[in-house]
Amino acid sequence: MCCRLVRRDGAPPGYTTPPFPSLHMPPQDSKWSLYKVSDIWRFTLLWTLILFGLFHLGAAGIALLMQAGKRRSNWKYLWLVPLVYALIAGIEAVMAGSVVGVMFVSQYSLCLDTAEHANNTLPLLSPPATSPTASHSPDRIYFPHQSKSLAGIALRAFCLGIAATVGTGSVVATLLYTSSPLWRLPFFLATLAIFHFLEFWTTAAYNTRVADVSSFLLTANWPGYAIAHAAATTECLLTNLFWPNRSWAPLHSSSLLCFLGFALVIIGQTVRTVAMVQAGPSFNHMVQHQRSAAHVLVTSGIYARLRHPSYFGFFWWALGTQLVLGNVISFFAYTAVLWKFFSTRIRHEEEFLVMFFGDEYVDYRKKVGTKIPLVP
Repeated sequence: MCCRLVRRDGAPPGYTTPPFPSLHMPPQDSKWSLYKVSDIWRFTLLWTLILFGLFHLGAAGIALLMQAGKRRSNWKYLWLVPLVYALIAGIEAVMAGSVVGVMFVSQYSLCLDTAEHANNTLPLLSPPATSPTASHSPDRIYFPHQSKSLAGIALRAFCLGIAATVGTGSVVATLLYTSSPLWRLPFFLATLAIFHFLEFWTTAAYNTRVADVSSFLLTANWPGYAIAHAAATTECLLTNLFWPNRSWAPLHSSSLLCFLGFALVIIGQTVRTVAMVQAGPSFNHMVQHQRSAAHVLVTSGIYARLRHPSYFGFFWWALGTQLVLGNVISFFAYTAVLWKFFSTRIRHEEEFLVMFFGDEYVDYRKKVGTKIPLVP
C-alpha cells in the first residue's frame, strides 16, 4: 500500500504535518506519512464484511449443533444459543471497530526516508527503540506505556467492549431462560463498562487535548474505587446464592426499588455525559489549580439547573446500581462515602473556581444548587 508525504504550509524545510499540528512540530529529520484514505476505507470495508460473514456462519453452525444435541439427549441448556450468538456478535463488532482503529493509527505512521525506499515505502508504526529520534520525537507520548499510548487506549476499549457485550448478553439470557436473581451481576458489569467507555469517549470527542489513557478512569481513586465495586459484587453474589427469595425491601417494594435503581442509573449516566459534552474544554477529571486559556465558566444548558452536574450524575448513578443489585450494606456505604467525597471535593474545587472567576462564580453558586443531599 503506497503512502504520500504531507508538508505543512509555511513550515521550515524538512517539517511535515504532525497528527495534531496545533500541539507540536516534529523534528526536522522526521517524515509523517498518510495512507491513501480511499485505500484504507476499502481495506476496512473488506475485512468488516469478511468478519461479519465468518462470525455469523460460525454462530449458525453452533446453533445447529446445539439443536441436534437437544434432540439426541434432551439437553436443557438451549438458552445458551442466544448468549453465544450475542457474544459472537459483540466480538464481531469489536473486531470491526479495531480495523477502523488501525485505519486511524495508520494515518500518522512514520515512513522510511531513504534513497532505496523513496517510492512505495511501508510506514512504520513507531521508530525503532534505538533510533536517535525515538526518545526525542514529539510523538513519543503515543508509544506504548506512555500517557496517550494508542496501544493502551485500544486495549482498554477492546476489553470494555467485551465486558459490555458479555454483561448485556448474560442479563438477557438469564432473564429469558431462568428465574435466577443473579442477572444483577452481569448488569453491574455492563453498566460499569459503559460508564468507563463513555468517560474516555466523551473526553476524546469534546476535550481532545486532555484525552489520554487515564481518561477511562479505570484506576481512579485506586484502590478504594476497586474495593467498593468488589464489595458490592460480593454482597450481591452471596445474598442471592444463599437467600435467593429474600424480601429485603420494606413492604415488599423490592421490585419498585429495582425499577427506581434502573431509572437512577439511566438519569445519572445521561446527566454526567451531557455535562461533559456541554462543558467541553472546561471539563477536567482533575481539579485544576491554574486556569487555562480554554477554561470558561459554563452557566447555560444543564449547568443552569445543576452546579456540578457531573458529580450529581455519578452520585445518583452509583446509588442506582446498588438498588438494582439489591445491596443493603453497599447502598448505605456508597451513600456515606460518596457524600463525604463529593462534599469535600466540591469545597476544594470551588476555592479555585472563585479564584478564577471571582464574583461571577459567587453569584452563580448562590443561584444554582448541586441537588446532592446536604451539599448546598
